[in-house]
Amino acid sequence: MTRSAQNLLLVLVGGAVLWITLASGEYVNYVKPGFRYLLVPAGGALVLLGMAGLRREWRDTGNSMVHEGVAQERRGGLDDHSGHPTGHDHSHGPRVAWLLCLPVLAIFVIAPPALGSFTASRDAGRPAPPPAPPAQGFGALPRGGAPIPMTMGEFIGRSYEAQTGAPASLAGVPVRLTGFVTPRKNGGWQVTRLKMACCAGDAIPFPVIVRGLPQPPADAWVQVDGTWAAPAPGRSATGVHELLGSAVRRVAKPRNPYE
Repeated sequence: MTRSAQNLLLVLVGGAVLWITLASGEYVNYVKPGFRYLLVPAGGALVLLGMAGLRREWRDTGNSMVHEGVAQERRGGLDDHSGHPTGHDHSHGPRVAWLLCLPVLAIFVIAPPALGSFTASRDAGRPAPPPAPPAQGFGALPRGGAPIPMTMGEFIGRSYEAQTGAPASLAGVPVRLTGFVTPRKNGGWQVTRLKMACCAGDAIPFPVIVRGLPQPPADAWVQVDGTWAAPAPGRSATGVHELLGSAVRRVAKPRNPYE
C-alpha cells in the first residue's frame, strides 16, 4: 500500500464517520447519541489529515520527477551499474494494510443494523437488572384513561418495586411499551428494548413478557398496550416482568433504537 493509498484511506474512513453521523444518522446503531459531538470532529480531522497527506505526496512526487529528470539527463538517463532508470520507491507499506478498507466498505455497502432479537435471546435466561429509580422516585400514575407511554426501563423499574412491596402503584394501570419482538425459547414472546451505557458492545436487554396476544414476526417493532401482571404467589421479586396485553400494532423502527 503506497503512502498515497494510506492517505486516501484516511479520507475514506473520515468520510464514512461523517456520513453515518451527519447524513444517515446510523451512528446511533453503535454508540449513544451524545457521541455525535466527538465523532464529527474526529471524522473531520481524519479527512483533513488524509487530504494534507495526499497534497504533500502529490507535491513531493512532482518535485521528485523534475529532479530525477534532470539527474537522468546528466547521467544519460540510465543507472551506471544496472542499466535501469535511477530512483527507488520506499513509499510502500505492508499489503495487509488494505484490510483497513473492509470497515469502510461495510459502512457504505452493508452498514450493520442495530442489535435485535438474536442478541436479546442470548440473555433470555438472565433477568434484566432493575434500573435505578429517579432520585425523587417514581411518580404516581393516573388511573383510567388512555394507556400511558412508558420506557421499558421505567416499566421494569416500577414492576420491580411492585414485586417488592408496592403493587398498588402499577396494578391495573394501562401502559404502552415500544420495542422489538423477541421469541422465547419455551414458547411465547416478549417485547424488548436494549439499554446502552456507552456503545452497542455493552448493551443489555430489557425484556417484558407479553401474555394474551399473538406473536408478531421476530424483530418487528411494535407498540403493546396492556397492564402489569403480578407474579404468582410465592414468586415475588423474581426479576421476570410480564404484561397482560390488550392490543399490539406494528410501528416503524425509532430513529434511536436503544434506551
